[in-house]
Amino acid sequence: MAKLIAFGEAVNDAERWAFKLLAEELPADYTLLTNIEIPTPSGQALEVDALVVGEWGIYVVDVKGYIGCLEAGQHAWALDGRDVDNSLAKANYVARVLAGKIKHKVPVGVYAPWCQGMVFVTGRKGSEIELEKTDGALSIYTPKQIIAALTKEWGLTAPRKYPVSAKQKQMVLDTLGQVALVEQRNNRIQDFEKKKCLFLQHGLEVWQAQYSPGDWSAPWLLKIIVPSSFDDKASQKHHENLLRKEFYRLQTLAGCSGVPYCAPLIQDGERLVLPVRMPKGQAIAALDIADMPANELLEILRCGVSSLQQIHRRGMTVAGWDANCVFVAEDGAVEFIDVKDSLSFAEDITAFAALFYPIAKAVLEPRIRQWFKQAAAGHEVDLDTVRSDIGAVIAYRRRFPDVDSGSVKAEAGAVIDHHYKLCRLLNKTQDTELWKARHIQGRYDSALSIYRNVDAQWFKLSNLFRSLSNLYHPHTERVIAFGQLGDSQDIYIARAWIPGCSLDEVEQVEEGQGARWFAQLLTGLQYLHSLDIFHGAICPKNIVINQVRAVLVNFGIGWDIAASNYAQQYADPNLWQLEGDAEKDLYGLVASFIDVLCEDGLAGQHSSEQLIALVDEFDDSKMDDHLKEVCRQVLSFEISVTPGQDYVKLFAMEDLLE
Repeated sequence: MAKLIAFGEAVNDAERWAFKLLAEELPADYTLLTNIEIPTPSGQALEVDALVVGEWGIYVVDVKGYIGCLEAGQHAWALDGRDVDNSLAKANYVARVLAGKIKHKVPVGVYAPWCQGMVFVTGRKGSEIELEKTDGALSIYTPKQIIAALTKEWGLTAPRKYPVSAKQKQMVLDTLGQVALVEQRNNRIQDFEKKKCLFLQHGLEVWQAQYSPGDWSAPWLLKIIVPSSFDDKASQKHHENLLRKEFYRLQTLAGCSGVPYCAPLIQDGERLVLPVRMPKGQAIAALDIADMPANELLEILRCGVSSLQQIHRRGMTVAGWDANCVFVAEDGAVEFIDVKDSLSFAEDITAFAALFYPIAKAVLEPRIRQWFKQAAAGHEVDLDTVRSDIGAVIAYRRRFPDVDSGSVKAEAGAVIDHHYKLCRLLNKTQDTELWKARHIQGRYDSALSIYRNVDAQWFKLSNLFRSLSNLYHPHTERVIAFGQLGDSQDIYIARAWIPGCSLDEVEQVEEGQGARWFAQLLTGLQYLHSLDIFHGAICPKNIVINQVRAVLVNFGIGWDIAASNYAQQYADPNLWQLEGDAEKDLYGLVASFIDVLCEDGLAGQHSSEQLIALVDEFDDSKMDDHLKEVCRQVLSFEISVTPGQDYVKLFAMEDLLE
């Protein structure tokens, strides 16, 4: 693309089309000066449509928009049989005048470059033109030939042909006078000075510019629409509307981190300009993640998530997720230069996670990595969750910079996933641990379970506990957090702390209290079953009780922490394999209460037959005949649960909930 310096505007469509073609097709080391005037010794100004400073010579080009068949001779021209002016004679005269001026300017020892006239016959934007020359050496060319004539040696009419040196080119520009001043004028749009063209095509221009209102300056991008350069009105209007919509989006998002500042639209009659501040730093595609410290990568993730959240809260999406359109500054700030607002929020988060997943993977924080992995795969995720996690990791690393987060040992005082400080071990088996923990940032108590070697069930459990974290029932545990423990295959689950003890630890049950606990748990179980969520391990250790309520805990993976009291131990193994999840949960609930509340002192040691026999031993004041019969049917797997079935009504315990 040639360097274009416009001394004046094109006067017709033919000139406009010709200038555009020459600017786009000529080499970068060519200079194209349009609508320039060359004074004669007498002071008369000779207008030149286009002056090309090229590799082999200086060409004075006269542009003609003739349509039809042009017969051109040395002295006379005819267009479709009608006489027209001999434009080549005029161009050659101006070339001789220019050559004379250059010769008077050249210093001793420097040769003046060759100057010649040339005519460019455009037709109708390159078509509907035929050219017949009486002499093939005449410098008259159609669009098919003009670029070759200006760039090849054969297009020169000089008796001896030499390349034009850089010094000779500069001498020509100096002879014309004020070229640099005109170029500077053309490159200024208000206080913005164009520095480097980044894109130029069909009326669309993108320039790197400098904003210099005084002693201070800053780099900007100028997105320019030149209406006169479009082939049709519809295309011009379409691109103008796109630029105006981009301006509207940037104005709507003004003040959001991650969104570049834009100045008001500039419309001066010749062009429509959107100035956008240049992003800081480098494109994310150019980041060398392997050589960056984890703390810097975490800051990039934090800024990226925060910026995306702010944009979403304004009701828009980024959508422009090309790796070359997302920039990262030295301080970790993330900036999006292509805000399109063309995706849904979920699609936007997926695209964001896919782009930033390599960074999340490099920080070696399992919980953060898992979030980005799930989000990039299209699973439903929450930006608040990962933002909180990233913030906690950053705060923890600042406080304990020397701690290795990849290796976590469960012991009193240890910090799990930068959020939870272990306080007291409550229960422990070979593969599980139950701790009372303290949330560091929120300063509240919680229950935290650690499960070893559960990698095979990670995805299933992740979905289960993500569902539980979004649900609430007063008689089921409230899941706060779920994640991976360091870089191991162990997981942790944090739950709201429930004052009380497990069902098998209760020392004394007041009259009617056991039935009320049982009815409460039935409501929680029915609610979760209606959502296709099943406990899978109901036993005395997984039921926490106090004077006010009973709560089911340890959903999905509670078998090991209470293996000695697990319902499957009581049941017929053949029947257990055949029954559904809902029937197993009901069995576990009934078996737990019968096993613990009986008074034979053998809690945890009863077989299924013994449990059924114990039902009949309960006093009628504690269990009426209907309740005994339903319990026997549940323990014998004679009840098949139907969708939407009312468990409280099944056991006839409605009165206990009033």
